[in-house]
Amino acid sequence: MIGREGRPVTSPPSHRTSASLACIIATALVLGACVMKSTYNKMLAQQQSIEAALRSEMAADQVQIEQLKDGIRVNMSGALLYREGAVELSPAGIAALNKVAPQFAAETYEIDVVGNTDNLPIAREFEARFPTNWELAGERASIVVRHLQSRGVDPTRMRAISAGEYHPRASNDTAEGRARNRRTEILLRPR
Repeated sequence: MIGREGRPVTSPPSHRTSASLACIIATALVLGACVMKSTYNKMLAQQQSIEAALRSEMAADQVQIEQLKDGIRVNMSGALLYREGAVELSPAGIAALNKVAPQFAAETYEIDVVGNTDNLPIAREFEARFPTNWELAGERASIVVRHLQSRGVDPTRMRAISAGEYHPRASNDTAEGRARNRRTEILLRPR
């Protein structure tokens, strides 16, 4: 249709078109909310399962588990996983990781294993192998990743990350604070 000035005239969208568009938008919002709720429920179930598996370590204050906006953080103390100044997993650390490895293997989450240390310098006997806390934290994270891989967790979903001494959870001015900072965090995030 041509208007007075010779330009094409477009008619306003019909009520039917507006209603269809509104219906499509509403459906997308509902489906999106259902997917988000489904992901949330799955993550909550996973968190509860991890908590059940690590109940004794949590009671001993060796493990803390928290739900994040986009995943789960499993915080394992350095004292649980390693002997002081060492990088090899302790028997208690192996046992704790073995409790959760089947759950990690069964899911499709991205898994970041983050090694953290306190701010004390590396002991002389370890300086050649670990010049700084960056290397020590990275090696500890790598050892956890390798152990989880040996227990069936897909290595393409894991990353070993070093945070060194630079992300403390407590003050490094006390022995208790330094102990809290020596930890390995396992972050689980939906793909």
